[in-house]
Amino acid sequence: MVTALGTSLMSAPAHASVESEAFIQSSMEDGYEILNSTTLTDDERSAQFREFMLALTDMRRIARFTLGPYVNRASDAEIEDFVDAFITYATAVYEDRLTTYAGQTLTVSRSNDRAADDSVVTAIFATPDNDADPNSLSINVAFRVREDTNGDPIVIDMQVEGIWLAVNQRADFTSFLQQNNGSVPSLSASLRRQAETIRSSDET
Repeated sequence: MVTALGTSLMSAPAHASVESEAFIQSSMEDGYEILNSTTLTDDERSAQFREFMLALTDMRRIARFTLGPYVNRASDAEIEDFVDAFITYATAVYEDRLTTYAGQTLTVSRSNDRAADDSVVTAIFATPDNDADPNSLSINVAFRVREDTNGDPIVIDMQVEGIWLAVNQRADFTSFLQQNNGSVPSLSASLRRQAETIRSSDET
């Protein structure tokens, strides 16, 4: 199923989705205002970035997707705890990845409309003088954009250099659960530990 999803994303026909492209461009500019702020403390920056990610992405939908079939085997309480742990973990991952591109600019290059409410927006992270510097590297990224319950655009996955994060996380989580008797609480605890490790590494 994961392979099929990745294949369908890569093979989608190319059409322009102006609304989705504008949403990604403006949203990422807002995100970088937070990450590049020189007046926020580390805790304030992380708190604001968490709120930004909750507005930008459908974290509950992504979290449930990453559990795969195990989402139907856990109790409601376990699912709620996992969603909270996943948000903490995913926010740390996205903040860490996007901070890597500090000083670069994001430029939307194109979008693929898979359906009326389903687009893949492709963009490039590059240094402002990338064209002048042959040694400068650009990073290809993509965002899958759907509509939320209000009809507003929202991100349900992000791709970095060909790897869809939610799809990759689902594979990793499935492997973890298979090795831990399908224990979703154990996975939640692991995600919280990983988030703490990421944040501690960033601070040092």
